[in-house]
Amino acid sequence: MRKVGKLLLGTVLAGVVATGVAVAPTASASAATVSASASASQGSSWDRFERGDGRFDYRWGKKDGRYWLDFKIWDRDHHDRDYSFFDVYYKRDGKWFFYKRYSSKSFLSKHIVFGKHVDDFRVRGGYGYGNSFGWGGWHFR
Repeated sequence: MRKVGKLLLGTVLAGVVATGVAVAPTASASAATVSASASASQGSSWDRFERGDGRFDYRWGKKDGRYWLDFKIWDRDHHDRDYSFFDVYYKRDGKWFFYKRYSSKSFLSKHIVFGKHVDDFRVRGGYGYGNSFGWGGWHFR
């Protein structure tokens, strides 16, 4: 059995090396393409924060003059009556406006594309039920 495992590992490594050698000459040509597409759509990496039993991941970017926001909500305690909440606000002409409140008892994932009039946005996560919330701080783009 060990010989079979070593043979498979050797085959995989040989394939990786061969692919790396074949890709290396085209790497400089593809770098120009990647940098051109990266400037068209800027974005952030995933950020995480927690509040109560809620876990919140979000990332944002800007494409074609519009901000976008991806987020995920996890409520880690499914057996209580609390929910995890995620508020989204946007800024237009120097004023903040409420966009939408999302809630989940288990898991929720969304993608939002804001209109071209949006100058900025912020998010916050909370945990609770009814009108009894525990809110975290604001997270700006």
